Parts: sequence; C-alpha cells; structure tokens
Amino acid sequence: MTITPTVSEAIEASVLFLETTTHFEPSHDEDSRHKWNGAWWHMAALHELGEVRRIPASAIAQAKRLLGTRVWPTFVIADSDGPSRTQDLDKWDCCHCELAVFYGVLQAYGCDLDAEMPWIRDWLLNHQLPDGGLNCDPDAYVHSRKSSIVSTLPPLEAILRHTDRPFTEREKAFLDAGARYLIEHRLVCFRSSGEVINADWLKPCFPRFFEYDILRGLSFLTEWAEKRGKLLPAKFAEQALERVQPALAGDSVRIGRQVWDADGEWGGETFALLDALAGVGKVSEPLSRQLNAMR
Repeated sequence: MTITPTVSEAIEASVLFLETTTHFEPSHDEDSRHKWNGAWWHMAALHELGEVRRIPASAIAQAKRLLGTRVWPTFVIADSDGPSRTQDLDKWDCCHCELAVFYGVLQAYGCDLDAEMPWIRDWLLNHQLPDGGLNCDPDAYVHSRKSSIVSTLPPLEAILRHTDRPFTEREKAFLDAGARYLIEHRLVCFRSSGEVINADWLKPCFPRFFEYDILRGLSFLTEWAEKRGKLLPAKFAEQALERVQPALAGDSVRIGRQVWDADGEWGGETFALLDALAGVGKVSEPLSRQLNAMR
C-alpha cells in the first residue's frame, strides 16, 4: 500500500515499541494480549498492512517463546481439560480465533510453527463442529453444537493460507466443511430465516484483527474455491457484494467500522499506527486490493 509519512512514522513507532516492550516478559504477558494496544496487536496491525517483515526479530522470538511456554495447549471445554499442576495454573486459556491470528502473524513472518508447535494446527483442526464451523464459547461443544462465524474465519484462513504443501485429507475436509458452513449462511445470515445476523458485518472493517465482515468471508471463499478447484453457487459473490454496495466506490472500498470505535462492540485504547490509518468513511487500499482480487 502507499505509505504516507504519517503512517511511516507510526510504523516506526510500533517497531520501536516491539523492540523495547516488556509485554512479552512473564510478569507482563497479559499486557501483550490487551486489546487493542498490546504487543500482539502491534504485530497483527503490521501484518495486515503488509509490513509483517518490519516486526523485529527479537519480538518474533519472544512471541514464539510466549506461545510455547505460557499458553495452555488445550481448549478448555470441561474442567478436566484445564491445567492441574500449580506451575500451569496461570497459563493462558486461548480461544480459536485468537490463537489462529497469532499463528498467522508468525507464519507470515516465516516461522515454521508446524514444526515447532504442531499442537496449534491440531487445535484448529480438532475443534470443528458438525455444522462446519468453530466456536470460541466452550459451552457450544457441550450443548448447542452450533458455530460462530466470527470464531470460524481465522482458523479457516490459517489452514488455507499457511499450508505450503498439498493439503492432507483431514485439512481438505476441514476447509470444505468450513466453506459449506459459510455458504449455507450466505456469509452473514441465519441459515433458518435468511435474515442478517449482525448488520455491522456488512461494514468493511480494517484492520480486522479477529473481527469479521462480509468481505473477509468472501475473500476466504474465493481463495478456497481457487485452491480446492471448487465452484461457488451461481451469483453467490455478486449477491454478497450487493450487500456491501454502500461501502464500494468503483474499485475501492471505504472502511465502515474499526474495532476500537468508541461506540463499537469492542472499544478500547489505541496506538499511533491505528490512529494514523484511514478512518471510517475513507478508502482502504488493503481492502480495495482484496476486493479486486475477488473480481
């Protein structure tokens, strides 16, 4: 993307932050997780901007160490899934979308987490529900057995975009079932009624971190269809783009919302790089490139 002087200066500020932060140290590891101004979020923002290689090698090493030593490598559904040893009790209890975003950032940088921490890929593949998606709410695995679109996308993206070899049969089944889930929900709709689940999902979001919008879902399905040799239903992409038409201006996409909006679902503190990016109502180069890659 075109890097303005303001954005360039903010990128440098994030690089300096990541070089000097204590967020990755054991006594501060919850700070690295803090939305939306912790260490992981500086890295995720750089990644989404196409600047993942600007992340300092020291921060990558510390992030890998944290994932390898401070995360409980099991999704806790029942009490028996949690840690029992005293030295493990303060480990992070991650969710699917969070873990998949962290994985994606490090893989995009060039790490080989499949060799170093194979439990992450296994985690994502192991928690697909019968409907084809995933859910970060442990209760869904006990009672409703229904997925969350927000929880589903990052794991699907992680497997689709960070597999540099032919997919295994298990991975093919995972991706195909996830794609079927999104298609059945028309990306944003209740399967039963066809009504839109959340109107905010029609507003393109950038940076996304692990938030969802219809363009994110459509981008995944377009890439899935190409890599898996599949066809989307007739007029599926066209109908999806019709839903987001108010945000489109020719080949450009205007940002419809941002995760740190004061009136939004999350809210929260920001940092210089987020503040320097195009705001709501402005054209986003990364989102526009994503749109045009689907056409």
